[in-house]
This record gives sequence, C-alpha cells and structure tokens, in this order.
Amino acid sequence: MTTKKGKPGLLPIRRQLRSNQTPAEQLLWSKLRGHQIHGLKFRRQHGIGSYIVDFFCPERSLVIEVDGDLHANQTQQSKDLQRESYLTSLGLQILRYTNHEIIKNLDGVLEDLTGRLFRDSTSPFPLLTKEGNHSNHPNPLSRGFFERPTLKVAKELLGKVLIKQVPIGLIRTKILDTEAYVGPKDKACHASKGRTKRTEIMFGPAGFTYVYLIYGMYHCLNIVTEQEEYPAAVLIRGLEILGEDHSPDLPRRIDGPGRVCRFLEIDRTHNGLDATLGTTLWIEDHGLAVSPKQIQTLPRIGVDYAGEWAKKLWRFCLPASTPPNTRRIIPK
Repeated sequence: MTTKKGKPGLLPIRRQLRSNQTPAEQLLWSKLRGHQIHGLKFRRQHGIGSYIVDFFCPERSLVIEVDGDLHANQTQQSKDLQRESYLTSLGLQILRYTNHEIIKNLDGVLEDLTGRLFRDSTSPFPLLTKEGNHSNHPNPLSRGFFERPTLKVAKELLGKVLIKQVPIGLIRTKILDTEAYVGPKDKACHASKGRTKRTEIMFGPAGFTYVYLIYGMYHCLNIVTEQEEYPAAVLIRGLEILGEDHSPDLPRRIDGPGRVCRFLEIDRTHNGLDATLGTTLWIEDHGLAVSPKQIQTLPRIGVDYAGEWAKKLWRFCLPASTPPNTRRIIPK
C-alpha cells in the first residue's frame, strides 16, 4: 500500500520535532530505530498528507502516536479523531501510548507493540511470543534486517531460528555460531579477489543465500548483507536442533558449516535463494533474548591465508542448550 506523502511545507516542522523529541519519544525511538523490532523499519516524525505522525512502519502500515497531557482535553481529542479518520481512510493502523506508559513500562509497551504488529486481522503473520512461533506460517526476517552492517547482523543472528522446508514439513534449528565477511578489503572474504561468477551474488541485494563448495566436498551457507554493490555475508557455522527427541543417533548441536549443510541437505542448488520470502529456506525471530555477555568472540576458522585479517574476532558463538538430540520435522 502506498501512503500519501507529507506536504513539502511540513519538512522544517518535521526536522524541528525530530530535534526536540519528548523524553518518552526518545525512549521509544531508541528501541524502534535500526530495525530492532523483528527487522522492521520505523520512521520518526513522518509526514502523511497534512499530518506528522510520531512513528511510522511502512511494512506494516502502522502509525504509533505518543500522547502527552495535551491529548486529555476535549478540543485535542476532537482533533485526534479527525486525524485518525484520515489516517485510517488510507488503510493505516494506529496505536497510541501515553508518555507515562512508555517511561514507566517500556517493556510492556514493546510487548504490546510486537503483538499488534503480528496479531492484527490484516497481517498474514502470527503473534510471536517468548515461546516462539509454532505455526507453519512463515515469518521471515525482513530484508532490512540484513541490509545493516555485517558484524551487527552476525551477532544478532545468534538465537534466531533457521528453517528449512522439506517435502514432509519443516526443520527448525537455532543459530549458535556465525562468521562475518566484510567487503573487498577483508582478505578472508571471497570478494577480496574481485567480482567473479561465484561471488556475483555477494554484490546483489541483502537477504539472499550464498552457497559454495570447499575442498570439493563441503557446502557452506551464507546470507548476503549490507547494501547492493558492497560484497559482504554472514557464514552459518553452527546450529542447535529444536524440538522433542526424534532420533538419539543425531547430535543436538551441529558444528561446522559443512555439517550444517549436510544436515539441512543444502547444496549449490540453494545458491541465490531469497531468504526473506519464507520459502525453502528462511530465518525467523522467535523472541529469544541474547545478552552480549553470552556471545563468545573468536578469530574466524580456516582463513590463515588472510594475514592480519585472520586475527579479526569476527566469529560469534553461543553455548548450546543441554537437552538431548533431535532432528525435529514439523508435519504439514
């Protein structure tokens, strides 16, 4: 859906409002900015028609308004109704939170916001909870999540759920180990040797898979990051299989990119898949909070040829959970 752009005359006012956010607006914006809410992009003090809304999420057609004491009087409430009538006529959903709610109960506001983002009747996606999304409806991370700096993406992929569609259902795994490969100057990155047929995918849009073969026998799964024409990617090195016990013969944790691809049956036919579509292979956020203290940073493996770049602590790991083995396939 395309919303009506704000009038050009509003630009100076928008800039002024951005520079003079209320404490509640500043606090909420600190959690909305940078695709922190499930990879979704929010805009602050955004113009729509004749109005300036506090926050706007284009991907969900969602407006967030932060109400101060002014909104309690009858005159302002009448203006709010007129404003809401116009915005809803454009197909927008409007959420309102008071300054008090945001300052005193920010976690509760964010939980409510997340629920509404994925629970409303117009959304094809289910509500995400701390227990995760147990439905079979794909809810992939957006392209915006992957368009950010590679090191940030590599860290924030930890704890996310990598899902592979197979003929009889879905295999769900938690990402425990990643490595970042950052641009043409990074001597450990394939793109440091120039643009080739193999690395072409790295120069394209973020969110696509980059699968290649090493030692003539092991496949490696990467997800392209950052902006187009800047070649970078995150390698998936380790997984934890999610679900109840299914086969005691399989280890719960899978270490090494070759083992990851062998377990998920990934090969070069999976190169160039759009992981933001929720088909074949994708990644979801099931609400697992990962503390920076949990993340171990290490040098990347098998890149001794990269000289000083081999010493970069660009490998990020989480400890595995303790429950026993499983390869869980969720029936369709």
